[in-house]
Amino acid sequence: IPVWTTTFQSEYNKLHGGSDVNPSLGDMFDIDEHLAEKFKGQVRFQTEYDSATGTTIRHACILDDSPELEAILESAGYEQDPDVLDTWFSSALWPHATLGWPDLEQNPPLDEEEVAKQTQLANPPGGSPGENAASGNSVLPYFYPGSVLITSRDIITLWVARMVLTGLYNMDDVPFQHVHVHPKILDGFGQTMSKSKGNGVDPVDLIEKYGADAIRFTIASFAGETQDVRLPISYECPHCGEMIAPKQYKVATSTLVVPSTMKGNFPIPQGAPKPTLVCTNKKCKQESQFTTPLYDPDDGAAVAKMVSERFEYGRNFCNKFWNAARFAMMNLVESDNGAGYTPGEVTEDQLQLEDRWILSRLSTVASEMDEYLGRYQFDAATRAVRDFTWNEFCDWYLEMIKPRLRDAESRAVAQRVLLAVLDSLIRLLQPFTPFICEELWQRLKEIAPERSLPVGPVPPANTVDDASMSGKTGSTSAHSQILTPSSSSEACINASWPTIPTSWQDEALEKRFARLQDTIVAVRNVRAIYNIPPGTSVKLLMRTAPEVAGDMESVASQFENLAKAVLEATGADVQRPNGAASFSLGDADGYIPLEGLIDTAEELTRQKKKLAEVEKHIKGAEAKLNNEKFVNNAKEEVVNGVRDTLANQQNQRERIEEIIRDLS
Repeated sequence: IPVWTTTFQSEYNKLHGGSDVNPSLGDMFDIDEHLAEKFKGQVRFQTEYDSATGTTIRHACILDDSPELEAILESAGYEQDPDVLDTWFSSALWPHATLGWPDLEQNPPLDEEEVAKQTQLANPPGGSPGENAASGNSVLPYFYPGSVLITSRDIITLWVARMVLTGLYNMDDVPFQHVHVHPKILDGFGQTMSKSKGNGVDPVDLIEKYGADAIRFTIASFAGETQDVRLPISYECPHCGEMIAPKQYKVATSTLVVPSTMKGNFPIPQGAPKPTLVCTNKKCKQESQFTTPLYDPDDGAAVAKMVSERFEYGRNFCNKFWNAARFAMMNLVESDNGAGYTPGEVTEDQLQLEDRWILSRLSTVASEMDEYLGRYQFDAATRAVRDFTWNEFCDWYLEMIKPRLRDAESRAVAQRVLLAVLDSLIRLLQPFTPFICEELWQRLKEIAPERSLPVGPVPPANTVDDASMSGKTGSTSAHSQILTPSSSSEACINASWPTIPTSWQDEALEKRFARLQDTIVAVRNVRAIYNIPPGTSVKLLMRTAPEVAGDMESVASQFENLAKAVLEATGADVQRPNGAASFSLGDADGYIPLEGLIDTAEELTRQKKKLAEVEKHIKGAEAKLNNEKFVNNAKEEVVNGVRDTLANQQNQRERIEEIIRDLS
């Protein structure tokens, strides 16, 4: 590095009885001024002073290839900086320097047994990195280049580009094929998180509050392709659980983030107590210290931990999946409902309609996740697996198979399909929620060490990959098999990624089930509107095209199971009965006769009274918005609030008018 330095302690030595061994500082300044004039544009000087020791440090930065100037500086007592690389330059060498470069004659120091154990490359087909150690550095060509670098956009030019350039220069190849640039997580005010600003989030606090898997899943859901992410935080009162909002707090050199009710100051005056926050709950109002990088709380003190409601997203999902998996496992063991799980083949003719639907959706979602993860779209991958797990597996499929799990004849096949779907879900979720998935895997291993799993491509003769979910295929009936027994891996983290046959995908069946779901939701809404008791069965009539009528009839049993509704008629000639509630699904109209279910006259009177009240509120809101003085003088949020209220009331009026038409 072309930086030359000399140190002066003349004044310091004089004050302490020492002798001057260097030229005087004034003489040195004269020399430097002369050199700056003589070698104009080739040298620049800078001075530092350490008041604690009285040391003055003089730096000279010169251009390369200046031998005369270097000789003069050296004779004047300057020494060249012995370092040869700056931080980012040395970091640029990391992809190949860590593998032993530039030593091509021998491997870098390695524990070969540990390397083989961690990479599972003890004896791979292409040879292990330790095999040819005697003939040269085998580690470098084995591990260089890598596949992908995951980084933030902040250091693309500082580090990433430098790694590419030095890799091309030293190794004639780029160090990685892909660079995935992830978003940066900012604080709630849009600032980069920094320890000095006090706006960083303590992950331990978050894990204690939400769980490690919930944090991991939520952060993965943030990982879009472009936008940085704001993470607003609050402080949770340790006494009552009240959430205290943060605020920005200006000090001399920066802006900190602290609780909005903080008592005290930063920086903390000498001898002063550490700042605290005051709870905003009127019934509490207690003080407590708070989590901050700016100080360590006192031992035994009550501490308000950092929390963020955005992590509720991950925690709610983890709870949903955990409870659904527990329900599934309860139905895989022997109970009053029937026998425990037994592995066995499941053929296509044994599947019920809901089985075909859930397997089709599983195959579709697995294919989507392969695509998303291959493009590093982690946010899209989490959405796909979450929506399938929550909206389809938990909310629909588990409800659909409950009657079969209580039936001795159909229980075995239902258990096998249920476990196959749960097994695949655990594998798909493992990268995002590893701790929950490992716990569920070990519990499933106790219940079903051998499982009926999806049948994949037939492997070559005399080969079986137990962990690949390909199963024990190879028999003449393999083409009709859907699931076949296969042993499971010892741990979920070692289990293979699921390979779900794309032949399971049935777009027409998925559309048919989407219509079923819409119909059941509509029936449930009618029940809620008219306060029909959950145990009371209702009649359902559907006016549809002939092909849709066939779809409805094929899933008729699920109407009774999921909505306590009996499909009495379906087809193009169905007419709406008098006094029936109605709903529309686009390609079908549904009717539910209300006679005998409610007192029609009483309900009609109640709805008309409700309509009058709503119309009164609508007139009041319209009067306000028609008043120019109100619109011009009131705050914008107040005016917008009135507009939103009016829109909601108008929608409510439309719904009430529709009910009145149904009842008339």
